Amino acid sequence: MRKILHLTIFSLLLTMSVQAQRASYFRRLFVDAEYYFLYEDYRDALPFYLELHNAYPDNANISYRIGLCYLNIPNEKHKSIPFFEKATKSITQTYNEGYFTETQAPREVYLHYGRALRILNEFQKSNNAFAKYSSLLTDADSIAKTIVGKELMSLALAQDYIENPIAVKFTSAGRNVNTRFSEINPVVSADTSRMVYTSVQQFYSAIMVANKRAKVWSFPLNINSQILADGIISTVGMSADGFTVLFSRNDNDVFNLYTSKYDPVKDQWGSISRLPKEINSRNWENYASFSPTGDTIYFSSNRPGGSGGFDLYQSIRTPTGWSVAVNLGGVLNSPFDEIAPTVSSDGKRLFFSSKGHGSMGGYDIFVSEMVNGRWGRPVNLRYPINTTDDDVFYFPISNGSSGYVSRVLPQSFGENDIYLLEFDLDSLIKANRRPEFLSPLIDATGY
Repeated sequence: MRKILHLTIFSLLLTMSVQAQRASYFRRLFVDAEYYFLYEDYRDALPFYLELHNAYPDNANISYRIGLCYLNIPNEKHKSIPFFEKATKSITQTYNEGYFTETQAPREVYLHYGRALRILNEFQKSNNAFAKYSSLLTDADSIAKTIVGKELMSLALAQDYIENPIAVKFTSAGRNVNTRFSEINPVVSADTSRMVYTSVQQFYSAIMVANKRAKVWSFPLNINSQILADGIISTVGMSADGFTVLFSRNDNDVFNLYTSKYDPVKDQWGSISRLPKEINSRNWENYASFSPTGDTIYFSSNRPGGSGGFDLYQSIRTPTGWSVAVNLGGVLNSPFDEIAPTVSSDGKRLFFSSKGHGSMGGYDIFVSEMVNGRWGRPVNLRYPINTTDDDVFYFPISNGSSGYVSRVLPQSFGENDIYLLEFDLDSLIKANRRPEFLSPLIDATGY
């Protein structure tokens, strides 16, 4: 009898030890996943969350985090839907973010679920998700109410733009440039003879240079070894002569702006050089562009003192260096994010991406014209240049009626391919000028 009792106690202790070890292992997985998630490394966080999901399939918090990861990974956003749907089965108003013991999802799951549905053009389902999220808000949730109100307005705008598309011609940059990888952020010289772009390859970002011969882009050259670029880096701008390229690089989870200059005598690019403190701050500077003459740099930053998260700024080259950056003001900068400024070759049109100003959802590309020395009200480039997903980077050619984008289209060779697009920008601007009576609404909400 005593022997049986000892065996029972031993078996119980062994089971408890195994369970404790198992819990400890998954707790460590959760901490690792949350670490990557905190720094927006969604691809790295995802495998940890998926392993946790296999162990705890009914944990709404894990499903919610997986949904958020997929929603922030280009070309995989549709995969978020089933995880958000599972997370909505268990909602709490007292969500404890970052805790392994939290097994429910926050009410914000409906906001992100609605965004995912919008990207898939499931407008009615998206509207229902936003409405559900709105119903869970209280009078104290004024910021959240503004956000969901913007989402509902974006849905209506998206349906209108998709039902009334503008005429756009997309021409692939060709098989030499476009590969099975994602090719993004193409920047081109004013004479369109040189293109520098980023190829997001398996283990690093490759900076590629292609030259145009007989209207065909040549096989590109990888210049990472020349510019001494490592880590997460991407092209963001180019001088009109094609001899200076602007880059954005992740320096310990803070993005800074760099340049590299081409030496035509040596036929070689110089190592990247960080722009000075007048431009780079302790916060993020993630996109930049030169004016046609090169004496002004436009860039986006989330430094304190702006209208929203990211705002547009400018700095002017002086005999002693770059001037202190100046915010471009409330006509261009909304309470939401504005990034990726680029300027037409004549300097009269500024293109940028915004989550405000009446977007179709997420980032849309807008254009502003210089009138009497001031940038005018932004105009949405509409569908199909803009979509219900994030549309971030447009590099204009000449007056901006043509330009280069990175896009996933049915004819793409891999993921994102580079395309030249052509459209009637002058007519679009005239047709989309906003009535003056809308100005207070624009100023208040970014619309």
